[in-house]
Amino acid sequence: MKQADRNARTKQNIKQSFIKLIEDKGFSNITVSDITRDAGVSRGTFYVHYTDKYELLAKIEDELIMNISAALKDNLKEPLSNASSADRSGATYRVFSQALEYVDSERATMHALFSNNGDSQFFSQIKNVVDDLFTAQLIKNNGHFTNDIPIDYTKEIAINSILNIVRHWIDKDNPEDPDELANILMRSRFMAPHDLIAFN
Repeated sequence: MKQADRNARTKQNIKQSFIKLIEDKGFSNITVSDITRDAGVSRGTFYVHYTDKYELLAKIEDELIMNISAALKDNLKEPLSNASSADRSGATYRVFSQALEYVDSERATMHALFSNNGDSQFFSQIKNVVDDLFTAQLIKNNGHFTNDIPIDYTKEIAINSILNIVRHWIDKDNPEDPDELANILMRSRFMAPHDLIAFN
């Protein structure tokens, strides 16, 4: 096995142990010894790749944010549309679908980081990335967030509604597949809160 492949496998083992320990003990209670013991590597091997648990966390989060950003950017080359909620051919649906495919592949990591045992700042980091990307795309295509209410509230409603649905999906024991959730997100864009309540 090539050295690069061995390094990649070692880093993956460290990551998996780290994520498991976050779920079990909480990030603040984890030590490097905990990680190396669970991963079956020496402390020396750990320090070849990471300075401490904080750098390990930062590198994992940076990779997640980079890949989520890439998935969004790849599909934001076309204007976001207000097409039918059933339209699966447009850029908006692809934005949801491709990003969710990646998130699903990193479900255990995302779940741990979003949990009470994880990093309380990570959700805000993701929200800021989505905010920046969507705002830039709207401006590029002569769109804007409505100012019917103060813009900061508008953006909170628009962005948090999407991200909280994704967070709920990550937390589910029996989640829908990414394609089905993309469809739910598409439909939710055309529904106001009062549309979600019905009376006989």
